[in-house]
Amino acid sequence: MHIQRLNHIQEDQGAILIRHDRAPQNHNVWHYHDELEFIQITKGKGTFVAGDRIFKFSDGDSMLIGSNIPHYWLFDEEFLQTDAVAKVDIRVIHFKPDFMGNDFWSLKESSAIKQGYQRAKRILYFSEDDACIADFFRQLSPHSSFKQLLSLLDTLDYIGQKTDAQLLISESHSNFQQEEDYLRMNKILDYIRLNYKQKIQLQYVAQLAGLTENSFCRYFKQKTGKTLIQFINELRITHACKLLMEEKMAIKEVCFESGFQNFVSFHKTFKAIVGLTPVQYRVGG
Repeated sequence: MHIQRLNHIQEDQGAILIRHDRAPQNHNVWHYHDELEFIQITKGKGTFVAGDRIFKFSDGDSMLIGSNIPHYWLFDEEFLQTDAVAKVDIRVIHFKPDFMGNDFWSLKESSAIKQGYQRAKRILYFSEDDACIADFFRQLSPHSSFKQLLSLLDTLDYIGQKTDAQLLISESHSNFQQEEDYLRMNKILDYIRLNYKQKIQLQYVAQLAGLTENSFCRYFKQKTGKTLIQFINELRITHACKLLMEEKMAIKEVCFESGFQNFVSFHKTFKAIVGLTPVQYRVGG
């Protein structure tokens, strides 16, 4: 899988592009784009990877993703099967940073939206409890194009003034800057995605990236803000959380199914990342 630079909006398509997806294939790929992405996972669960964050998403979660931020939606397996009974419901709107024209951004009235743009560089997250965001996506499709545009501006203004919105990417994280970074990181992340439930050797991943082990460790930490083992463990614990909530497996079975080799390591890592023991998490904290 190669990272893709996507161009969502053509010149003759208007200022914004709205999609309603019933399959995850448009999102289940490592990609980036000039347009901002405002997305609601109305129905669907999985793992979101962007910057230095691995985030478990579920029904009703929404995000505003800034321009040119590589991101990847890893939907849970039940949504990816060809004959999947579980169907996703994804509502997404793309718009370029200057979709209102350059003069608009010099207006005093646009100041809150500009602030929202700045924070979207770290990805803004909204839960299903945010009634304003939920209403925006629920009412978007039936509107005329002009009303959709007004509704988007109104919601972006709301977001810009919402100072308590959760930011997913850390302030210190730096985005990939060179094309070779995208290609190299794509190889690394794709391998980890397919193999994180198994034992992953540093030597092999470094060789895959075309680097020595020491150079790889520095490179990976610079790009993700995490060591390789931290990154892999977060993926494993995210999967373990899903199994603990949705399956009837014994906790030791969850440990091995998530890629850990022994229960002590699993228990220690789970508590360090989640803040609870696996038992406490299963019973709801």
